[in-house]
Amino acid sequence: MASDNNSSNKSPIDFVDWEELKGKEARGMTDSVDLGEIQGIGRNYVITKKGRVSKDTFYVPKYLAERYDGKKVYFHVSESQKHEFIRTSPPTYDEYVARYGPASGSSNRSMRPDIETRVYVVDTTPVEVEPDTTTATVTTVTAVKGEGPAAAASTTRMEEEEEEPAVIDWDRVVHKNVRTMDGKPVGNIVAVLGDAIHVESQGSRSAYLIPKKEVGAFDGSEVVLKAPIADLGAYMRPG
Repeated sequence: MASDNNSSNKSPIDFVDWEELKGKEARGMTDSVDLGEIQGIGRNYVITKKGRVSKDTFYVPKYLAERYDGKKVYFHVSESQKHEFIRTSPPTYDEYVARYGPASGSSNRSMRPDIETRVYVVDTTPVEVEPDTTTATVTTVTAVKGEGPAAAASTTRMEEEEEEPAVIDWDRVVHKNVRTMDGKPVGNIVAVLGDAIHVESQGSRSAYLIPKKEVGAFDGSEVVLKAPIADLGAYMRPG
């Protein structure tokens, strides 16, 4: 794992080389979008396979990679989109650029210059709080400027004391995915209502009115809550 660190005393932005991710699980925008297991790494794409007998082979463009959480690699791919990446042979470089590259118009996501060699890491670790003996959970999210994780990266830390606002422009979070601090998908933000965000799960099976103060981070494409999935019952509303 590599780090970008301009100062030896600063918290680094962690990255992992693609070659280190062979054998890891691949997911789309949520855990329900199963892309199988990473089997190989190409120049511009990641090869994943899903299934035990008749395996589907996916050739997923690297520039769709969003993050690696230590166990799974997440890509900006929906359930309906994943089928277009099933192939029997890898795309040529010219086909890749024409079909999947930013200039093709298939995505408005900017491409990070080093995306072909590494992906950034989201890490959740317990940190001891001094001088008392209590333990605060600090979630380090490699945040990005702009609308997608392929823009320039910066680090956002959520702490119990003296934390900076997680979101400056709340209008930007509408229609973004929401995930709990323990990595569980919650749903999509459909509206910002006063001091709360209105979140609905896929298919509108569940609805939540979550206070803004429970938002811990926003990386331009996804909102991360301070609360674990077990605490969201208090904010559930009739769907």
